[in-house]
Amino acid sequence: MTSGEKNHRDSDMHPTPDDVVRLAVRDTNRYKIGEVAALVGMSSESIRYYEREGIISPERNPLSGYRYYSAWDINVLIKARSYRQAGFSMEEVVSIMDSFDTDVVLDRLASKQAELHQSIMHLAKLMYQLKEDAARMEETVDSVGCFRFEYRPPMHFLQTQQGYDLIASQCRILSDWVKDHGAFILPGGVYEGPSPDDVRYGFYVEDSRLDEIAYHNEQELEAYPSCFCLAGSFYSGTGTPLCYGSFQGALDYMEKERLEIASDPISRIVHMARDGENAYRSLHQLWIPLSGESSAHLKPKDMPIEDILRDLGAYPFGAESLL
Repeated sequence: MTSGEKNHRDSDMHPTPDDVVRLAVRDTNRYKIGEVAALVGMSSESIRYYEREGIISPERNPLSGYRYYSAWDINVLIKARSYRQAGFSMEEVVSIMDSFDTDVVLDRLASKQAELHQSIMHLAKLMYQLKEDAARMEETVDSVGCFRFEYRPPMHFLQTQQGYDLIASQCRILSDWVKDHGAFILPGGVYEGPSPDDVRYGFYVEDSRLDEIAYHNEQELEAYPSCFCLAGSFYSGTGTPLCYGSFQGALDYMEKERLEIASDPISRIVHMARDGENAYRSLHQLWIPLSGESSAHLKPKDMPIEDILRDLGAYPFGAESLL
């Protein structure tokens, strides 16, 4: 017997610790953590996290201290991870994986399905809102120095400032709005007269988005229903207070066309940006409500009869429901 053959025979009879590990892996279908990590696309530390939570229980080699995972461990790990990817907390995953009461598991799955449905619907509305925001910004930029006639979208207004001072009681409502629904509100102002002191500042939400925000009570908000307006846009900056002069071009156009203001103009900011140090610039949408008599010839011929009568003052007591 050669020395090489003798050494090989001795190693088979008395395996080293490394040989024991290799034999264990080969003979018992156990896999190292690096192999499992590569298979399931997770880091080794993430796999250890699932182990610490008791979801999987790999064997440890007493000689090397290495963890070895079975096919069962891998399948359970993949299933547990799928629950995590569906939005379940680790605590919920542990509860699901520790229970074979399918009724309990089905209840948890149904609850998560409803939660995901709500999230998906919210994300879809956010996506639509971003699309609207982009179209609104493009239209507003193109409207600077130009005017058109249109029906203002119905909105509600929350006044949050008196001048440049915040109103504490109203900021409570604003705080609820901006936590999760800031995409649906836009800052702006109401122009109750020509001077800067006549402007009230706050936030608008379109009526179509009222259900999206956590508003306390509609009585805390001011309603601005749809009405026929001269629409345009203008820029403002922190160095110049908002007032009628901010949209003087629109007022000059109305005077030229003999149009009359029916109620308070409003503006809504569609974009804000820094304009140098400690200065900001804003782009506004503008709506100036027009009196029915002065603008009747400008309205579409297929305008709903309710809108025509409203503009002509046919509802002095709010009895629109009589139609």
